[in-house]
Amino acid sequence: MINPPNDLGMGEGSFNAVIDIYQPLGLAYIAAVLERAGYEVRVVDSKVENLSNSEIIRRILEFRPFIVGLTSSTPDFSSARSLAGQIKASGDYIILIGGRHVSALPEETMQEGCFDYGIIGEGENTVVELAQAISTGNLQQLPQIKGIVFRDGSKILCTPPREYIQDLDTLPFPARHLFPPLSKYTYLYYKSLPLATIITSRGCPYQCTFCDRAVFGNRVRMRSINNILDEIEMLVKDYGVRSINIPDDLFTLPSERLEEFCRQLLSRKLKISWSCFSRVDSVTPQILKIMKQAGCWMIGYGIESGNEKSLEAIKKDAGIEKAKKALEATRRVGIRSLGFFILGLPGEEEEDVLNTLTFANKLPLDRVVFFMTQPFPGSEMYRMLLSQGRLNRGVDYRYYHNFCFPGKLSFVTEGLTVDILEKYRKKAYRDFYLRPGYIFRQFLNNPEIANLPTRVKAFLKAVW
Repeated sequence: MINPPNDLGMGEGSFNAVIDIYQPLGLAYIAAVLERAGYEVRVVDSKVENLSNSEIIRRILEFRPFIVGLTSSTPDFSSARSLAGQIKASGDYIILIGGRHVSALPEETMQEGCFDYGIIGEGENTVVELAQAISTGNLQQLPQIKGIVFRDGSKILCTPPREYIQDLDTLPFPARHLFPPLSKYTYLYYKSLPLATIITSRGCPYQCTFCDRAVFGNRVRMRSINNILDEIEMLVKDYGVRSINIPDDLFTLPSERLEEFCRQLLSRKLKISWSCFSRVDSVTPQILKIMKQAGCWMIGYGIESGNEKSLEAIKKDAGIEKAKKALEATRRVGIRSLGFFILGLPGEEEEDVLNTLTFANKLPLDRVVFFMTQPFPGSEMYRMLLSQGRLNRGVDYRYYHNFCFPGKLSFVTEGLTVDILEKYRKKAYRDFYLRPGYIFRQFLNNPEIANLPTRVKAFLKAVW
């Protein structure tokens, strides 16, 4: 199982110096179910190990697997395609591709001759069935395996979608023992190390047009609190973990579940810090106070825009006033906040972009990330713009890494240009992080001070 490189030599320096690199949980879950099914599995996480394609292939030749599986998001697809082609040329391997990109664009992905099979959507049950069919030579069973795409002669066939896993507690914990040590992974924001990531739910019922829901869909499924805390306790005891990141789309809902999580976390006396993501309309002063008591130190909020019309257009269903109230309440209880914004949403003009920058500076935020609109396959925005003929399909997928290095965009709304958006993105970071009052507050009360050199480097790359 391979996590392909993400530094594609775009002339912008190494991505690894300016982004968080977490253990890829999707790959870790796939490795875990394959091990449980009796397969011998090796993992190559080339992102954290900074491996070249030739170094990856050398490891493959040492292990000599029958099947090689790659995971890939859209920004990493160019890298995954290049690596898969070189693996094909190095030996007689069956190559699988899974992840967000193939789930969103299965037929297009399988037009690449370097991939033999694609796994669409949630892959744990699918990959075991597919591995069994391949390893036993029962390829006639392929049409009966739900959730795959493959070539049949000159045709590309997609089987019916697989049902979502309803009971997430039936999954084994991610196979972290197959990955490099947690100390190898790097983060821009953390309170203490070692840090591990867990997911507590899958799926999101909201309809934000920019979100890619091709893998986990809209149906929410949640792990039991005991199952979650058993994993956290294992991480503390076996890996020495002191901090947890929870990237769920919907961790703070429902509030009763979140309160139960906090109470049981306190009762187990694990003494960890943790961070999560939330919608601005799904926290209250009461729940924030409980989260703080249970060790939550930072929340990432998808704020997106300082324009109500833009928020309505992208179906965010959480307006400006809700963002203000949520962030003020977060600051009052002593939890740090990270805000995400998108510049150049469909229909926006230059004034709208400036409104978002001004709004971000007025909010009591501790960190910000500014994206430029880049519609991802699998999102409603992508499908809409594609049907309208407004999407530039000629943009290499590697440029979807646009939060720091935009390069090119597949879509720019009418009246704006890439240069204008890039100018405002740089201005956004300078205006936010170089405010004297902000700098003073960060030095006065900053749990991440040891990581300051890394964040300064990331800032400089983002604005100059």
